[in-house]
Amino acid sequence: MKAKPDWLRWFCACGAAILLAVLAVGEARSLAEAAGSRHVRSRNNRGAFSSSAKRETPYEMMLRTRRQGGTRKQQTPEPLSVGPVVAEARLKTVPATGHNPARYLAFQRRDTTLVRPPDLRDLPADVPAQALYVSVPVGDRDVPAIVYRSTRGWRHAKLRLDTDGDGLLSDETEYVGTRLGWFRVQTVYAFGPVSVPPAEKGARPKAAFHVQCTDGQWLTFSPAFYREGRVTLDGRRYKIATIDRDFDGKYNELFTPPAAGGRAPGCDVFAIDLDGNAKFDFGDAGESEIMPLSRLVKVNGDYYNASVSEDGSTVEFRRATPGFGTLDFGGEQVKLRLWSDAEHLHLTGPGSKWRVPAGKYGVVSLELTERDSAGNRWVFRSSRSTVTAGELAAFEVLPGETTSFRIGPPFQVRASLDRRGGKAWVDFELEGRAGELYKPGGDKNTTPIPEPTFRIVDGTASVVDSGRFKYG
Repeated sequence: MKAKPDWLRWFCACGAAILLAVLAVGEARSLAEAAGSRHVRSRNNRGAFSSSAKRETPYEMMLRTRRQGGTRKQQTPEPLSVGPVVAEARLKTVPATGHNPARYLAFQRRDTTLVRPPDLRDLPADVPAQALYVSVPVGDRDVPAIVYRSTRGWRHAKLRLDTDGDGLLSDETEYVGTRLGWFRVQTVYAFGPVSVPPAEKGARPKAAFHVQCTDGQWLTFSPAFYREGRVTLDGRRYKIATIDRDFDGKYNELFTPPAAGGRAPGCDVFAIDLDGNAKFDFGDAGESEIMPLSRLVKVNGDYYNASVSEDGSTVEFRRATPGFGTLDFGGEQVKLRLWSDAEHLHLTGPGSKWRVPAGKYGVVSLELTERDSAGNRWVFRSSRSTVTAGELAAFEVLPGETTSFRIGPPFQVRASLDRRGGKAWVDFELEGRAGELYKPGGDKNTTPIPEPTFRIVDGTASVVDSGRFKYG
């Protein structure tokens, strides 16, 4: 919600954010009280706590214990047993046009800025006084770029990237934008395909990607090509694909939690047409044919280790037998979607205890159902930032062991205040006992909780602004 841009109102908004957030969960107090005197762990979560010490995840604690000579009563079983190669697929390069798997998890976005990066020492001659700058993600580096409308001729929209890192743009390839439709609500220009050579010459093939600029506010990037082929497993033919998500020319980067977002696994992507409809269907974790690249792929109930070559041209499949552990959510009624280096899962049920392949996991989305002392049914859904917050963002399930979490109420309100475009933006989330974040509001007996109103007052108790929150 927007507030007035002056510094007095900015200061007043700090107090108002917390007050307003408390009001938003006022009805949920009874639910928190019904949960009893449950322990709430302290953590340093996105700067919400004053403690400067970073809280260790269970997996980090395990590694530290091992480094310090900690011992187990018995040796931990191996998490995965892999047999010989049973199938090999050869993949060819395919343009990413129309319905293709590169438009799902391989999609990236960056906001533009009017601030010129100090490393850009030279600009093209037709750049206007105000231009847009952005960093383009290529592998493990950010490539500075400029987007502008030319001051010459037809005033084309243009894009240039500092691909060699010398701070000079005038000697770089000029990409002229094509406007996508004239009757859109937003003005979108498409550029490319754009190619950036590797940082080290001859290290690996360069990658190509498409760029779109929307209203000059942000740029989106998606691969211009991907690899596609077919493999036969247990007598059945499957179409498969590999996607170089970060444009570094490699196709074999495995998923490691935490993910950067629900559409950003931070690794390369694998797709398999399991239902045989000749396309790659996308959906939620555990239900999608397009997934982060992991050690295991489950096909018709069987596990395979899929080994992708660096250039994505071949994939070897081996029979695999994973070790299993137990994931326990303390009897809470939840719906979970998880990404993993072992298996991507969609789990649901009131018992909240599952036998899962051993591996490193991260929760992508969470839905929690609770009942308060009056019998009201509450449903809370994870915030968009849940994949990067709390103990559920990254944890490990070990073979033969149980990994347990205590989630949900009593909730804590986490208010935030940001300044963008000369305006104050107030937001808040609900934090559960494992540090998981939920959207404010939720449903009470299937009815959405209405957005709360707020007022900002100055030192004389005069109202300087008021409004109503809008749930995202």
